Amino acid sequence: MLRTVHARRSAFLAVALLVATAASAQEVRVVTSGGFTEAYKVLAPQFERQTKIKVVSGFGASMGATPDAIPNRLKRGEAIDVIILAAPGLDPLIKNGMVDAATRVDLVRSLIGMAVRTGAPKPDITTLEAFKRTLLQAKSIGVSDSASGVYLRMDLFPRLAIEPRKVKVIDARERVGDALARGDVEIGFQQISELRPVPGITIVGPLPQGAQQVTIFSAAIPKTAKNIDAAKRLIQFLTSPAAAPVIQEKGLEPIRPSNARSALAGAIDIHVHTEPDSRPRSVDGIEAAQQAKAHGMRALVLKNHYEYTSGLAYIVGKQVPGIEVFGGVDLNLTVGGMNPAAVEYMAATTGGRGKLVWMSTFDAENQVKFSKENRPFVSVSKNGQLLQATKDVIAAIAKHNLVLATGHVSPEEGLMLVREAKRQGVQRIVITHAMNDPIRMSVPQMQEAAKLGAFIEFVGGNITDADGKARMDRFADAIKKVGPEFCILSSDLGQKGNPLPTDGFGAFIETMKAHGFTEVQIDGMARRNPATLLGLPQS
Repeated sequence: MLRTVHARRSAFLAVALLVATAASAQEVRVVTSGGFTEAYKVLAPQFERQTKIKVVSGFGASMGATPDAIPNRLKRGEAIDVIILAAPGLDPLIKNGMVDAATRVDLVRSLIGMAVRTGAPKPDITTLEAFKRTLLQAKSIGVSDSASGVYLRMDLFPRLAIEPRKVKVIDARERVGDALARGDVEIGFQQISELRPVPGITIVGPLPQGAQQVTIFSAAIPKTAKNIDAAKRLIQFLTSPAAAPVIQEKGLEPIRPSNARSALAGAIDIHVHTEPDSRPRSVDGIEAAQQAKAHGMRALVLKNHYEYTSGLAYIVGKQVPGIEVFGGVDLNLTVGGMNPAAVEYMAATTGGRGKLVWMSTFDAENQVKFSKENRPFVSVSKNGQLLQATKDVIAAIAKHNLVLATGHVSPEEGLMLVREAKRQGVQRIVITHAMNDPIRMSVPQMQEAAKLGAFIEFVGGNITDADGKARMDRFADAIKKVGPEFCILSSDLGQKGNPLPTDGFGAFIETMKAHGFTEVQIDGMARRNPATLLGLPQS
């Protein structure tokens, strides 16, 4: 009798264990931050109905000190299958090894908005000048304890000389709009998607150009996830066409999934910013190379405005075999400006990974004057003639068969550099992001540089920012007029808060495809032309 009872108990326990296991297999645990919350609350039940997978939801800020903030949850070892948060919060989690970079999927593009209490006058914020006046006149300003608030407090407000004492950080456990509706602050700022559902406030509008920061909200799978298959299915659903109408209705812009992996196979990115640096970067050199290798890329060029990257490229190449890594020197004030000795030193650095010489960027005379700054600068010319020091630098570039990159000089100076470089026998030349500030080369000037033998660089940057679509249209039109055979695509990414270099570069390539460029033309601009520039054999 006892044996029968024990047998029945064992059978019951076994069945219960199987049921529990099956139930957990059909459950996905998610924590999302505020910017995506309203869309998520609608989409999660749709996913449950469609897949029969139970969604267990949690909510927390993308960053900050509160216990519910997503980074703090992961540090405590919470079992989470999917996190959804702002890119500035996700990047450190990837860097610290808590999240696998390969699982990151950008979901939406979000704008910061300003709101006032219902019934209060709506101030003018349509221009940067009007916006600054509104901030200066406000008695109190409310911001979040997460990504948008960090940007406003640490970057924008200091830039506009807004007194810190007027700024109140709203605890992450409530929305800025709630504090605004109670009258705790006069004006408030948060992602528009977080302001929209709050009663008692009126949204004035998005921040104007020059003040706005576009935030990317991304989904990713922590390395401690228990149900990876269900996590992948949820992320796929959130990026599907079926989810787009809900996302748009909640004040966000869906991001079309990029075929970055296939787009980047064999690609070469000649413009990647990494740590170590004096400016905040999203990845270090090793991480950038690892991510590029994982996407099947052939080569990277690491760039730093203020110090040599030839030595860094040598170390990174040893740590990440299977991808070519190069560096260079940017002739800003930290290396002596137009200093041929800096070129000689770079060329002699162990490993021979130094390839590019940028003819000054952030310290270039053209950049300093464009930015209306009063500080020392590096000149390449005077009275329409190249300086002797500039010619000496070009001679050193020719001597070591290096690449001359024009940097942030003016269009006219860029053309002078190309002509002198060809006269001295320099074989490889690139016009650095020709259409970007502060260069702004015209199409005829780019055509002239191409005829002289230079490649023209077009950088994607963050294609989802406020000017992204119009910028891509301008680039595509210019490339067609100059000729894809003379052009190089690169990312110019690595800045904290922007897409990772691989993600952004892949999206840029896909966008150029969508503008009508053929696979052969894309192959030339992303693979064959940069290989020629770097002296690599055609593969």
